[in-house]
Amino acid sequence: MQNITGVRVVSAAAVVAAVVFGASGLVGTSWLAPWDLPDGLLLVALALAGLAGAVVLVAAIRARDRRALAFAVSVVAFALLWPAPGWATEVLLVVAQGALVAFGVLTVGGEQGVQRAFGWVVTVAASLWFVTALLSNTGLILALPQESLGITLAVPGTLQTVAYLAATVLVSVPLLRPVGRGVNALWASAEVR
Repeated sequence: MQNITGVRVVSAAAVVAAVVFGASGLVGTSWLAPWDLPDGLLLVALALAGLAGAVVLVAAIRARDRRALAFAVSVVAFALLWPAPGWATEVLLVVAQGALVAFGVLTVGGEQGVQRAFGWVVTVAASLWFVTALLSNTGLILALPQESLGITLAVPGTLQTVAYLAATVLVSVPLLRPVGRGVNALWASAEVR
């Protein structure tokens, strides 16, 4: 019983971290430009997600779960982006992106059905996030017309959001299993199907 509760706590922590970093991909993009969030709220969300990522990291190391470890490394590296010195942010961003790609690849290799499909979404979105973030830091962006610059700069954040929100679905599976069992029990006991 305690092990099941521990898995659910770690899963909940992973969900919190994935949702925060998924949502943070849209902050500052042209999609959310009219709504400027207060810095205090962003800092609290970042600290909460970083703490949740640390919980997942410790649990993944204890369980020797490579998939959970890849996710935890991605989240912790992303949480350390803001307090890190300027030279370290690029390294931490690449670590976060690479670990998220590894999480997707491990999911694709180890799961079936819907989870495998979400693993592909994580892998492709995180890979494209890396490529577009890399391209947005080059001189090629200056060649674009002014009208498309805002949308082009929003693409990496949008891909970050897609990757982390797809990862949210994958890390929430232990939380959703009891719901699925309950639905199955209700369906089995129904008189009319």
